[in-house]
Amino acid sequence: MQGTAEGQRLRDAGMNAAVETAGADVAAIDLLIARAAATGEVFSANDIRAHLPEGIKTAAIGARFAHARRRGVIEATGYITSTDPGTHAHPVRTWRGVR
Repeated sequence: MQGTAEGQRLRDAGMNAAVETAGADVAAIDLLIARAAATGEVFSANDIRAHLPEGIKTAAIGARFAHARRRGVIEATGYITSTDPGTHAHPVRTWRGVR
């Protein structure tokens, strides 16, 4: 399982670097996730993307979703197609707030 641990370490390092680059925008991302979670409806990055500060890296967005999941704010519900043209219709996870 050492390969798995190394992969997780590299993933976490990359997400941490993206969050550090995002700086003050991290609070804006967290607020948008919290607001979407509070509705009780299923949502994804597609739903909050238009409200994000310009130039934010997608890795920082993903890192903040992962952070919210680890904190018990949201839970995964499935996948949907990304509406971001730069992702070429890749799947993105859908979430729901945890009550």
